[in-house]
Amino acid sequence: MNTAMAFTTYSNSFNYSISQRISSAASQVNAQCESQFIQILKSLSKQNKWIFITANTTMPSSESLLKHGIELSKFVRLKESHRLTESETIEKAKQLGTASAIISNANCFYFSGSQWLTLNRKLTVLH
Repeated sequence: MNTAMAFTTYSNSFNYSISQRISSAASQVNAQCESQFIQILKSLSKQNKWIFITANTTMPSSESLLKHGIELSKFVRLKESHRLTESETIEKAKQLGTASAIISNANCFYFSGSQWLTLNRKLTVLH
């Protein structure tokens, strides 16, 4: 094996090892984010307010939510608006004052104390 070929093989192996570690770390962080998200939902579902879900948002299964003690009767899926963007819909929902949380694919906005807080739902790792 010549030197250039050996270097390329070593380099590819090294790159693969790094990408595996990054993927593993990202999976752990995503699991922590999801766990925190579930705990917040559990707490918010006990309040006397709605939990709005934007139109195209993916959520854990009903069975998974129930398993964690989350009350499904508080969830309302918002219809897609042809006039408002998702961000505008979220801002309008915040102003209504009838929601304890507004959930989108990227974030969970929730009311705590006297202010809206944001929880990032997913960590995105670029390859």
